[in-house]
Amino acid sequence: MTAIPHLPIVALLLACVFAPLPAGAQAESRPVSLQSLLQEMVDLDAVARLPAPEFSLKQASSHDRRKNDPGNPETWHSNNDHDQFLHTEMNEGRREWVIMEANGPGAIVRFWTPLLATNDKQIIRFYFDGSPVPAITANFNDLLSGTAFVHPPLAFVAWNESDLNNQLKPEFKARRGVAGDMYLPIPFATACKITMDSVPFYYVINYRQYAPGTTVRTFTMKDFEAAKPGDLPVVEPSGTKLSKQVVLAPGEELALDLPAGSAAVRAVQVQVDPPALRSTILQASFDDAPTVWCPVGEFFGTGARLNPVRDWWRTVTADGMLTARWVMPYQRSARLSLKNAGGKPVSVKLAATTGKWDWDDRSMHFHANWRGQAEIKTRPVTDWNFIDVQGQGRYVGDTLTVFSPVAAWYGEGDERIYYDGATFPQHIGTGTEDYYGYAWGMAGFFSSPFLSMPQRDHSAQDDWRGYTTTSRLRLLDSIPFRTALKLDMEIWNWADTRVDYAVGTFWYARPGAIHNREPQAQEAAAPIRDNPGDFKIAGAIECEALAVVAKPADLPVEVQDKGLQDGQ
Repeated sequence: MTAIPHLPIVALLLACVFAPLPAGAQAESRPVSLQSLLQEMVDLDAVARLPAPEFSLKQASSHDRRKNDPGNPETWHSNNDHDQFLHTEMNEGRREWVIMEANGPGAIVRFWTPLLATNDKQIIRFYFDGSPVPAITANFNDLLSGTAFVHPPLAFVAWNESDLNNQLKPEFKARRGVAGDMYLPIPFATACKITMDSVPFYYVINYRQYAPGTTVRTFTMKDFEAAKPGDLPVVEPSGTKLSKQVVLAPGEELALDLPAGSAAVRAVQVQVDPPALRSTILQASFDDAPTVWCPVGEFFGTGARLNPVRDWWRTVTADGMLTARWVMPYQRSARLSLKNAGGKPVSVKLAATTGKWDWDDRSMHFHANWRGQAEIKTRPVTDWNFIDVQGQGRYVGDTLTVFSPVAAWYGEGDERIYYDGATFPQHIGTGTEDYYGYAWGMAGFFSSPFLSMPQRDHSAQDDWRGYTTTSRLRLLDSIPFRTALKLDMEIWNWADTRVDYAVGTFWYARPGAIHNREPQAQEAAAPIRDNPGDFKIAGAIECEALAVVAKPADLPVEVQDKGLQDGQ
């Protein structure tokens, strides 16, 4: 595993040492617990195998309940995604609003909310296994922002800080008005109910539902205290490393044939001229099946422009080193390559490290696919397909890049996720920014193990011109599917305009899986757009540049950076 400077993911690892989970069926015999889930979260190999024990990933959210008929555009694209709940009940004389109920063995694995200041005193309660007494009672905003008993990186604020811990310093004033994300796994044996002490605002909860009969040890604060986070040294991947460096002419390809036999790619590194991040394509074939076709910008999470970013699986540095730590197993053979889909020569370097892998009936091939489409009309509102897969596997993340020519917010659209033949989505979200873990269209950049956003073109809160790239990496919240998976994202923009969307999707599957994403060399080769600049009037005096020569002592002076709104 490649070192990630200043990324506190190592704090996920427990201070005490636990034996690794078995790779085969023996894993099913071990009970699910907070301890086992924390270990699974940082096990690089875990997502490359079918889950054991089996589970389905469920979602509870505050989405508009009118979204019940895909054939009715008026309600299917409605946007009242707040103040929604299941029902109310009385507990010990308190009225409580129920936002999640699950029966059977399971585990909460992700929780998102916007940190609205007026909700700073709202209380959340977790009831397990039918008990009338809550096992967790906490201030909701504090719990999800990392200032209660759960600390970063398991709970954090998605905001403009390189080091997530800086967000929690007293002088950091922007917390109320951004988003809190909690990734602490919370297992339960037979049932879970979550309530709020007042009408809930926005929320999204992902939880695992295990097969009946799965043994799960219910979360307790005693278990949490016993599993105190602690640092563990991060080591470089061991194995065989191959690398090549050339200048690729248009249409040319640089290939690495990897060692034969059962093995796994443990790291991939690429260096490429920054203007060619979209037109340089990473390709891979495992066991003679092509599984990866993705521009390096989306593959490594930086998008159309080179900006530093890092998450659990990828690191992009300011000097242009792109590193990915996805584990990519194969049984017999593997080949990686870079292809220049652009019209100019490009200097590239490709390196791969391979290590041991014991291929078995739970092993899966890694897939990365890409879709790009320019000039998408934002009226009428539509659902835009990320990917449609047929086969057995698990979905582990995506990187979305959006280009907008206008300042208006583009991200009201919700995700709709279908799996295993469902005709109605099992997951309906509350907004694109909520799916990617931030809120209010405010963040300019952030990095975390689970979610990331490199610096966007315009950093003002209400100015979304140019390119924005966001990633969601699914560790415990990966989505297993037995026969099929489909993910759509609603394109819901406040402006009547045209936008460009490009998405890289990451998933694992057993051999034989198929999908609907053919290579799009022409779209990948399209020129990267210029950053839409601020509107200027010839000969006008820019007041922001003028020096203040006199003012009343009690008159505040500041530069307004929100720009002109559409139509003004």
